[in-house]
Amino acid sequence: MVENKIQLWLLELKLYLLEDIDKKDCLSKITYFIDSTLKKDEVYLKYHNERFPKGYVFNSFYPIEKDKYKAGNIYTVQIRTINEELKNFFMRNLKDNITNELKGLVISERKLEYKYIDKLVSVTPIIVKTENAYWRGNLTTEDFLNRIKNNLIKKYKRFYDENLDENEELFEKIEFRNSVPIKCSYKNINLLGDKVVLTIAKNPTAQKLAFLSLGAGLSEMASRGYSYVTPRGL
Repeated sequence: MVENKIQLWLLELKLYLLEDIDKKDCLSKITYFIDSTLKKDEVYLKYHNERFPKGYVFNSFYPIEKDKYKAGNIYTVQIRTINEELKNFFMRNLKDNITNELKGLVISERKLEYKYIDKLVSVTPIIVKTENAYWRGNLTTEDFLNRIKNNLIKKYKRFYDENLDENEELFEKIEFRNSVPIKCSYKNINLLGDKVVLTIAKNPTAQKLAFLSLGAGLSEMASRGYSYVTPRGL
């Protein structure tokens, strides 16, 4: 086991649906629910508005519905974060928030242990932005992986003010789970993303960054619900 500075919490938030929500709109509605909670606090309003990685990521409603999530039902959303103060804020406030579509009910927390990670598996699509929109046709797969690696390194340096060996291998293998790009709704437009399975190298840098990705997102737009991954152990 390598030395680790990262602390990681998993929050499970139960939400009551006040209106039906189409499957394609789930992440945007959850994003608005979380954002509206942050905006009610002066400190976290500023935190929300600043342009830097936020240190949390979330997935969509569970149990999964085929097409529509139904008013009157209760669903669970998982939120992971590496920020203890933010975790405490969420624990105090998310359960009492309400929007037109969602009402918070209860929330629980669990601290996750640092363990070696063999693979990371996409739960929500990962977004890698390029100067020419979707990466395929503009980047090689190696370039795509380097974008993800560099994004994680920047997050680690920001949150922990520590340099890593950037020459270490991070990913040993990538498998794409989608045959065509996945449409990802954001601010009335569709971005394109992918779902992947990444085999993680066994060196200390790779393991730290893989663990970081669980709470800060594997790539971009983590605080919009994208780049949420789940680990598979050795």
